Amino acid sequence: MDKNSERELLPDILRGFAIILVVFGHCIQEGSGAAYREEALYFSDRLYQFIYSFHMPLFMMVSGYLNWESVKKAQSKKERRMLLARRASALLAPVFLWTAVDYARILITNYINGEPQPEALVFVYLYTAFNNLWFLWAVWWCFLIVYVMHYFLKDNVLIYGLGFLALFIIPDGLGLGAYKYMLPYFISAYYMHGYLQDEGQELKKTPKLWTLAAAGLVFAGLFVFYNEDSFIYLTGYKVIGKNAVKQLWIDLYRMIIGFAGSCFFILLWQYLLDCANKMNEVRHTNFSFQILRKLGSNSMGIYILSGYLLIFAVQKLILADKPSYLLNLLEALAVIIVSLLMTVIMKKIPMLRKFVGK
Repeated sequence: MDKNSERELLPDILRGFAIILVVFGHCIQEGSGAAYREEALYFSDRLYQFIYSFHMPLFMMVSGYLNWESVKKAQSKKERRMLLARRASALLAPVFLWTAVDYARILITNYINGEPQPEALVFVYLYTAFNNLWFLWAVWWCFLIVYVMHYFLKDNVLIYGLGFLALFIIPDGLGLGAYKYMLPYFISAYYMHGYLQDEGQELKKTPKLWTLAAAGLVFAGLFVFYNEDSFIYLTGYKVIGKNAVKQLWIDLYRMIIGFAGSCFFILLWQYLLDCANKMNEVRHTNFSFQILRKLGSNSMGIYILSGYLLIFAVQKLILADKPSYLLNLLEALAVIIVSLLMTVIMKKIPMLRKFVGK
């Protein structure tokens, strides 16, 4: 691997690493027994807290970083429209297609069991779609914001600043709390990509060990204070109607630890890639993290399909009555393998490609 291949490889390595954490975290939540899941005891699980302190911010930073190049290249109005259409197709088509599948399953099940069908079918379908696969919605709204800001508002810093302050008072309903939480990560990585390229520094410098150690210590120090209040799902984002000082502290703390954890693991994987490059040059090997690269390039499909496997397979087949990290790891391994194989197969079938964002 030369430096150019390293620059192309790192985002997929990071996505591959992050999707493993996503599935493992979900297995802790869904595969540790009904009582553990129904009583939401996983929120107090320390490993679960560690994963959730940074794994989705890391995913969002990679998304923002990769989107900068696409926005930069779309100069004409036609190219911009095509870019918007491609992003909508890749991110939103899976949401509405899988929601349709879910809805069809519910209608068929109700019919077989003689139960009444939902009223206001279209409204219920749309409401369900807007709450389904939240991370794809988060990427879409973040992309749409930078799209508008770049092409129509010239990346106005003042508007960004006012928008950031507005996040604290905008309601959290329909997933907005999680979207607001993700937005700073997307935007920061999006503009960092542009800055690094303008400065000619795009992933060229291998991080020094002291930088890596410092980042790890900062992240570890911040994690000491992580607790159940730190979960966006439990405390939300807006400060209106709450203890404003406490809520603001929670919002800023989880934002900072998300950045700290993401930056640490970005530096760590960048360092490991450089070590692999040097080893390949000396020993004439070709070690290139192919498994992580494969997982990263198929991370959207794995994210989507793993959720269904967890609900319809892991929850049903695993009879655990208490948490077991070894069992959760085995569950995650099985779910990742099956969802990866399904993603690869579906990508090759024209009628099914849209289900995995292709």
